[in-house]
Amino acid sequence: MLMSSATTTTAAVAIIECRIPERSFLLLRRVTHPDDPWSGHFSFPGGRMDAADDDILQTCFRETREETGIILSRESLQKTLDPEPAGRNYDSPLLVQPYLFSLSAKPEISLEPSEIESACWLDAKSFMNGSLHKNIEMLPGLKFPAFPLQDYYVWGFTYRLLRSILVVRP
Repeated sequence: MLMSSATTTTAAVAIIECRIPERSFLLLRRVTHPDDPWSGHFSFPGGRMDAADDDILQTCFRETREETGIILSRESLQKTLDPEPAGRNYDSPLLVQPYLFSLSAKPEISLEPSEIESACWLDAKSFMNGSLHKNIEMLPGLKFPAFPLQDYYVWGFTYRLLRSILVVRP
């Protein structure tokens, strides 16, 4: 999707990869809340920029720390991905800056219970198995590609980012 020059990145997410004991990615399950458009969804740590943030990478560090207790560093940053639109408001999409971080071991996680219900590590090898992916009606009358996880699905923005990082085989 092409963004107009007036569209600015106002949020960031941390895609946290750990390769030990197997390649996996940290996913959070958002708390169910009627005012949250991503209520109950799987997501990466992250959120909107605050006035106190020096830049969008600082937003990523702060939001990850607030939601998970994980303190990321520039040394663990592997790649800055292209900004991606998130949400269903196509007239003025939320433009999100994704960052890929690689950690040598799974960190201890301390969830912010007002925002995050749970955390899990998605096995990359399972996600790369295309036969496990499905087209599911996630919104009334609209089907989306999705990956089953626990009692729900990884879909939408988070799914697109994972697909951009991992090669999914049929």
